[in-house]
Amino acid sequence: MLQFELDEELLSLQDTVHIPGEIPIEGENPKSLERILNEIVDSLQDASGNITDETLFDQIRSFIKHFNTLQKKTATKVWDIVLSGFNAELQVTAQDLDFNDQDAYLQHRTPLEIYGFLIYWIISITEQKATSKAATMDKSGKATRPKGSRAKNDGDDSEQGVSTWTTEKQRALDLMCKCLGLHLSKIWTATHEKESFISLFFKPAYQILENKENVRVSALKQRVYHVLCLCIKNHNHEFGARTTIIQNLQYWEHTPEPMAELLEMLITIYDFQQLADSVLREVSTKEFEESIKDITVPKAYSKFLVRLSELAPKVVLKQMGLLIDHLDGESYIMRQAIVEVIGHLIAYLSAEEQTDQIKNQIDGFFDILEERFMDNNSYVRTKLIQIVGNLCDLKSKFPKRRQRLTELVIGRLSDKSFWSRKQAIKTFVRLIETHPYSMHGGELDLEDWEIQYTEVTDELKAMITKPSKRRALLRKSAGMDEDGMDVDGEAENEEDEDKDISLPTDEELLELQASKEYVTKTLQQRYYADAIRFIHLIHRAVPVMCELLASTAKLEVVEAMDFFVTIHRYKVRASSDGIRKMVHLVWMKDNGDEAKSVRARLMECYWQIYLAPDDNLTEKENTALIARNLVSLTYGSTLAELTSLEQLLSTIVSDSANAGNEITISDEVIEKLWQVYSHQKEIPNPQRRGAIIILGMLAKAKADIVAQKIEVILKIGLGKHGKVDLALARYSCIALQRIAGEKKKQKGALAQDTLRLSMDHPIFTKLSNLIDHPTTSKNWFAVAEQALNTIYLLGEHPDILCGDIIKARCKTIFNLQEDEPSPSVEPSSTPDVNMVSEDLTVHLNAENAFVIDSWQLSQLLFIVGHVAMKHIVHMEVIEEEFKRRKAIAGNEKKKDKDHAEDELDQVVGTTEDEFGDALAHIRERELLFGQDSLLQVFGPLIVTICGNNTLYSDKTLQSSASLALCKLMCISAEFCEHNLQLLFTILEKSHEPAIRSNIIIALGDMAVCFNNLIDANIAYLYKRLSDSDRAVKKNTLMVLTHLILNGMVKVKGQLGEMAICLVDEDARISDLARLFFTELTSKDNAVYNNMPDIISHLSNSENKVDEESYRKIMRFLFELIKDKTMDSMIEKLCQRFKNTEEPRGWRDIAFCLSMLPYKTEKSFKRLLEGFPNYQDKVHEEAVFKYLSDIIAKGRAIKPPKPEMKPIIDEFENKLKEFKAKGDEVQDIEAKAISAVKKGGRRGGRKAGSALAGLKVKGVPSGSSPQKKGKSRRRRDDSDDSDLDDSLIDDAENSSREKGNGTESEVEGGMRRLAVREARATRPTRAAAQAAQVKVKTFQLDFDGDAVMEDEDKLEEEEDEEEEEEIEPTPQPPSKKPKAETQKKATKPKARSNRGSSRKLKYSDEDEEEEEKDQDLDEESELETLQRRSKGGRSTAPSIPTRGASAEPTMASGRSKRAAASKARRVIESSEDEFED
Repeated sequence: MLQFELDEELLSLQDTVHIPGEIPIEGENPKSLERILNEIVDSLQDASGNITDETLFDQIRSFIKHFNTLQKKTATKVWDIVLSGFNAELQVTAQDLDFNDQDAYLQHRTPLEIYGFLIYWIISITEQKATSKAATMDKSGKATRPKGSRAKNDGDDSEQGVSTWTTEKQRALDLMCKCLGLHLSKIWTATHEKESFISLFFKPAYQILENKENVRVSALKQRVYHVLCLCIKNHNHEFGARTTIIQNLQYWEHTPEPMAELLEMLITIYDFQQLADSVLREVSTKEFEESIKDITVPKAYSKFLVRLSELAPKVVLKQMGLLIDHLDGESYIMRQAIVEVIGHLIAYLSAEEQTDQIKNQIDGFFDILEERFMDNNSYVRTKLIQIVGNLCDLKSKFPKRRQRLTELVIGRLSDKSFWSRKQAIKTFVRLIETHPYSMHGGELDLEDWEIQYTEVTDELKAMITKPSKRRALLRKSAGMDEDGMDVDGEAENEEDEDKDISLPTDEELLELQASKEYVTKTLQQRYYADAIRFIHLIHRAVPVMCELLASTAKLEVVEAMDFFVTIHRYKVRASSDGIRKMVHLVWMKDNGDEAKSVRARLMECYWQIYLAPDDNLTEKENTALIARNLVSLTYGSTLAELTSLEQLLSTIVSDSANAGNEITISDEVIEKLWQVYSHQKEIPNPQRRGAIIILGMLAKAKADIVAQKIEVILKIGLGKHGKVDLALARYSCIALQRIAGEKKKQKGALAQDTLRLSMDHPIFTKLSNLIDHPTTSKNWFAVAEQALNTIYLLGEHPDILCGDIIKARCKTIFNLQEDEPSPSVEPSSTPDVNMVSEDLTVHLNAENAFVIDSWQLSQLLFIVGHVAMKHIVHMEVIEEEFKRRKAIAGNEKKKDKDHAEDELDQVVGTTEDEFGDALAHIRERELLFGQDSLLQVFGPLIVTICGNNTLYSDKTLQSSASLALCKLMCISAEFCEHNLQLLFTILEKSHEPAIRSNIIIALGDMAVCFNNLIDANIAYLYKRLSDSDRAVKKNTLMVLTHLILNGMVKVKGQLGEMAICLVDEDARISDLARLFFTELTSKDNAVYNNMPDIISHLSNSENKVDEESYRKIMRFLFELIKDKTMDSMIEKLCQRFKNTEEPRGWRDIAFCLSMLPYKTEKSFKRLLEGFPNYQDKVHEEAVFKYLSDIIAKGRAIKPPKPEMKPIIDEFENKLKEFKAKGDEVQDIEAKAISAVKKGGRRGGRKAGSALAGLKVKGVPSGSSPQKKGKSRRRRDDSDDSDLDDSLIDDAENSSREKGNGTESEVEGGMRRLAVREARATRPTRAAAQAAQVKVKTFQLDFDGDAVMEDEDKLEEEEDEEEEEEIEPTPQPPSKKPKAETQKKATKPKARSNRGSSRKLKYSDEDEEEEEKDQDLDEESELETLQRRSKGGRSTAPSIPTRGASAEPTMASGRSKRAAASKARRVIESSEDEFED
């Protein structure tokens, strides 16, 4: 009998298994192995309990030990032996348990343990092999295996014992369930023995779940759940199951859903809820830190909670009070899970009976969801919005909460996260599609709902105020029988009573409010009000959706398009705004599948809205409907919208012709459009006009649409209808241009052959008549432009016809007499132009030359300018045609051309080059300067009219003349150079925005043609960025954007003006500026290189913007700068502090510093290295705040960098230290100013005594600065008081630079105040001299200019004597304006007596310094001190700014040490005098 100890056998499996009677398996003959297995089967068939035989047990164990080396057939037989024996043993055991024969069923203990052990061992071996294989495939990358190929070991599975063994494992699990169903407590009375036996079942079950391939087999997974549930409920496995579930959630990514399904089965089938509660309580106590990068664990827990709340919401609801704490945790994944759990709970509760408790729970959950809309993580917000969208599909619509949720979703349309915005759009669309306001068909037309609301409101009002209606309603509610009443008499009385309004009594009002009809109307009114509010929310979201159509995220754009299609389907009128903007997406760049999907989706949207037939209508009605929809697209459309619509419709036509796409426009619709255009009856002009616009758009892709209807266009568009409606004529000309076909010029390809008509074609006759048609409408210019375009596009010799048109106009206007035929524009075809020019000159020079109609002259100049421009294009077409014909001729020749001819062409050039040079010469010299050219006659005329705007003051004439001048300047560089300054003068001084806009656009064209001329004068273009007219500003920005981004002009520090456009009030201008800087960023750090110029420009007093705008601009620009350039930017900004004296400038620079990312230690080192440049500015509150923000930014880096902490702490300590010093200096200055003011009121001695008692920390009593003798500089032209102020300031700056710090600054301020108090007590000789000078100046003022001569002479004499006695110091040349110099020259000067000081060198004698510096009076010193105190710095010298008057300052070349010593001597000498 076998002595089997289960615990020892399980323990032995952890090491190498030793089998006493082991038989050889590896390398044995399969037949011998088959014979051994057959013997085992025969033995077990006799009795399943024979498994306890030691020899047989060792044989079975030998096969299992080498299970992975067995062939598939042998391994399958081993499985079958074990499972069959186990099944037989279970049947016998069940019978003995039923008979309750203790001796019998106790004998089955060892066989059951052996069979359970063998099954446990086999499953462990197979699962270990499968798990390791799956892990190897994951590491090696299963996706890298070629498609259709198999792994090397896949073929071995059929031979070796490495298989999924799904069927065998299912049989084993069924037998486990059968065994666990027995009354095992009778067999195993000891608890630990029973637990050991039970572990043979639940451990393999857990092991099976660890393999994700097994989890995918539903049948196997369900059997595992049953085994575990039986162990948990019947065999005390609850504690072990809870531990294992928590461990599985932490270590296996695929187990959260299976664990939740296990608990759900345990709850629903086995009615055991305790384990789920304990697991949820355990999960609620978990804490997840955001700083931990590994998100696997919180992700597993979140999946578990979400799945469990979906399967068993009632259980989760009980523990929600604990789980809700995760919303306050750091892990966004857990917050995301709790939000989703709440969504499932709301769905569960909404399906239950709506008691007060359930309603309160739902309201509480909705409150939590509304709070989470402000979560700081975008993933949480995205999941929340998705949950709200899922709640829309519930049967319950939650009307009280729906409005608020809609508002919150609309708010997330402006979320900074793309995923949140995208999900918000989808949810908002779902809210619209599931709206509860379907009483009147579900449409959301605001006007219809407002009408319904008004009617119901009026009815309610009538019920209350009109007595007859009130009594009828009350009788109806009371159920009174009215058959026997006098109806006619009562009706008459009611009509009389209704004329008067009377309010009901309280009893009637209560009865009325309780009536069914009144309650119904009240609810109906509330229903309409809610619907109107919902529609208003949709209208509020439309502008935001229009902005999202321009998003760079293509998926977001597609969702926005679906939104507009949806609201159009529900008849929301605001949808037209988005649909019109949507059409611009047709120009999206083709940079991948996303762009194609956007364009394809755009065509689908327009097909659904305008082109799809209605199944409820007939074919004829559908044709009329589609034609009407297409024509309506042109109503009120801008030029940009029409251009985009043309591209869209032509793309639809071309795609349908090429690929047979379902989205197409049928021939019947096109024919219907022609019928609308040629309708003989009077129809609205926009309708006829819209038809030809659409036809012209379609003809862009299919020219036959127009080519077959030329006669109709000539009769309607260029006939009587066109002459009445000039806009119709214009679009008819555009449609005629489609006859030439679409010319898609590809790079490197030859020009295509174009259709040209002879000049005697009726088209040109009609066009000529249309141009000559007399009219005073300004629409004539647009018609004439398109007519000339059509002539040059379709005519063989358009120059002849246009020359005739110009000559005819000249004859009409100037009464010219001509006998010869009219010349053409080309020089070769205008032999008689000299006679015309002579006649024109005679008439122009005559006395009444310009006594003509200015309107006709404007038309003539417009024609001349446009013909000149089109003729240049025509010459280019001729050149391309020449190249095309030459290429065709060359291809017909022999391909093996002689090599010598090739070399000859390379040396002497080709005919093609000569032809090009000839055309260039004609363009440059002949068209505008040739004697035989017609255009040369009009050049001087146009220049004369443009240069004399006061004489030729007609606005239309000036506009036409300036436009013609611009077009002529685009032809010849010489003509452009001669008249460029005139054009700039017009640009600066013209009061017409249209003229300025035309010139700006023309300058952009000139920059392409003559780059050097415009680049040298580009400042004129930048000035227009500050133009008062928005259209001019926008056009200027567009032109500069085009020129800069295409490299046609160089950026020379003028980007500051373009940066100001970022905060322009016009959204179009600001958006265009943002686009410009975004594109400029990709061009070699252009934004970074020009950032110093931008900052200087924005901080300049002439261009200074307010601080809020400055911050917006800088915040946007710094986002565009790359991180690798940030360190050098920190250094540059710190250096700017040295040259900035205004507090506003300090704040601006500090803000720029706070915008930079400080991610490395190097950034803070640069900040510390530049600290001396701004250490005296940190007392400014805003500067200190911005620098403190830098510290907070450095500490907020995650994960924290230990090497950054010391340098951040050092910077913080320095910042606080100098902030405290600065605050102390500010307090001392305030006290000093107060003391000076008191001294001025009480007298000098009292102030001095009060000041003497003021002690300052760090300033020793009786201390005085060291005296040193230095060479003296020549004095400035400023007053001596200003000079001494500068000396004192320089002395204080010098002491600060030497490291004296705050004590030196305080010492200087105190000594300066002492000097001023001393001077206020008694008059000085300098004051007397100043009085004498004032008297002298007053007397000289009567002599007029003599005062200038005398003072200049006096200045020269003094300067000469000073130059003889004072050592000269090199100084930069003065750049003061002349007017300022003259103003200073006439100002009386209060100078000290120079008689004694001129002949002495500068020395250290106190008396000399006293005499020279006593001219400082008290008022000027007090004003200076107050001014500096307000500026926030006591020792800063005032620097003059551009555009403002400034006091003269000391020469910039003075040595700081000399200035400091001189200031000390002045102060000390004044103190000595004060003491005397």
